[in-house]
Amino acid sequence: MRKGIITPVLVLAIILLCCCDSNGGEHRNSAYYWSTVFTVDSSQQVFLQRNNIQRIYLRYFDVVMNGKEAKPNATIRVEAAVPQRVEIVPVVYIMNDCMRRQQPQLDSLLLERILKITDTHDLGPIKEVQIDCDWTKQTQTEYFNMLGRLRERAKAKGIALSATIRLHQLSMAVPPVDRGVLMVYNTGDITKRDGTNAILDMTDVKPYLRALKSYDLPLASAYPVYAWQVAFRGEKYIGIIHSDSYLPLLPGDTVVKVEPSLDMVLKAKNAIDDIRRSANDEVILYEMSKQNVKRIKEYGYEKVFWHTCDYAGTDKH
Repeated sequence: MRKGIITPVLVLAIILLCCCDSNGGEHRNSAYYWSTVFTVDSSQQVFLQRNNIQRIYLRYFDVVMNGKEAKPNATIRVEAAVPQRVEIVPVVYIMNDCMRRQQPQLDSLLLERILKITDTHDLGPIKEVQIDCDWTKQTQTEYFNMLGRLRERAKAKGIALSATIRLHQLSMAVPPVDRGVLMVYNTGDITKRDGTNAILDMTDVKPYLRALKSYDLPLASAYPVYAWQVAFRGEKYIGIIHSDSYLPLLPGDTVVKVEPSLDMVLKAKNAIDDIRRSANDEVILYEMSKQNVKRIKEYGYEKVFWHTCDYAGTDKH
């Protein structure tokens, strides 16, 4: 190449380098998989490859109250091999009610079950386990105690522990884990028909972000790529219509589609960038069901992964 001539390829490389470095670290693309059956069809495989997905946060099972004890429920059924070059992070969802009483054996039971599922279905090696719980001030002590014990058990096996962090939890105590995933979705009240977007609305998001800069935990960020069909009877909330469930409707009932636009998601990502860019070093889309993968392609949600430069209302890339 002759001196003094900058080719279009070089210009593009410089732009991409600046964008990738703007977050101050290595960028990673990831996705949640939140279903009771793990399968990967051709469209999901294309999604993984095209977007260089390096991690799948795979929901293994839920934990619910059964009498006086917390018990596993809805364990995943694995019907596909892990795609090549993709790391699996097991995720366990714990109902908040489980933390209203002492559960001294829960940490050991969780790790034992996670490792068994991993070995049985050849999902490893695993480097991290994630716990998802919408804890409150009333359940915080027991939940944090359980996390502390689980972290020590996992650490002894060379496994890190992470936890999901809801926006309202940014103003609460920091859980005893190695890192968190900030859930930038489900920001409103789905039961209210007030014109706001219950999945993602910046009016709801912004007040919580005041605590983001000082939050003393390494963070990744998860953004929504899903939609809800919400049924109302007059102004009364009936429920969410899922593709795999039946919700009886009466004449006069209204079904409202709730979905975040790409513009909404990029604005949320930019707001987090402005406060704490490192929280976007790993971007996680929630979630990669077949239906959502179709939405991602149709509406261009892939841009959420690659959008790392300043944003001013329209996508620049």
